[in-house]
Amino acid sequence: MIRVFTIFCKLNFDFSALKLFLSAMEEFSVERLPFLDLPCPFCGAKHPKWSYYASYSRFLISFEKGKIVTYTINITRLICSSCKHTHAILPEIIIPYGSYSLIFILNVLRDYYSHSMTILSICNKYEISVSTLYAWKKLFAIHKKLWLGFLEDISKSCCDFLSSIPSASTSSELQTFFSNHGFSFLQGVFRTARFNSS
Repeated sequence: MIRVFTIFCKLNFDFSALKLFLSAMEEFSVERLPFLDLPCPFCGAKHPKWSYYASYSRFLISFEKGKIVTYTINITRLICSSCKHTHAILPEIIIPYGSYSLIFILNVLRDYYSHSMTILSICNKYEISVSTLYAWKKLFAIHKKLWLGFLEDISKSCCDFLSSIPSASTSSELQTFFSNHGFSFLQGVFRTARFNSS
């Protein structure tokens, strides 16, 4: 998988999750692939020739203008000329192996930590289960500590931290988090199951 971290520094936040996704994917159009200067995350080749390999559909769930919106998006897969490994292109709005957008989960957590609503009201508003809310809360606490470091984590409340996201520096901070830890912020699943057909 290739993670792309550029959209938060480029766009204002009145855009939908779909528009943020499409904007990030413009760089990976078939016409621009010959000019793509991106190292291969698998073999480490600095300047492989990237080619379009395939695409697959997935859902992207967002919360926009007070409503839950589900988009069907196409994820582009590229193939590295050096190792022939394929990679899905995932902009930062997408959390790997999940359907909920990063902005959706941040909105849920903002409502939770602001204490302006009951747990049941939050779950009804976002149409999620209580166990999903608590799983995101637990994951957020762990990732907040990784993001800020132990000492700053102690001194910065969850509300203060959430109010700093998104900002102009969010893209670079998400990229640093991914580079340092090998997984994305708020990514709870790290790979899909592999089934042997034999």
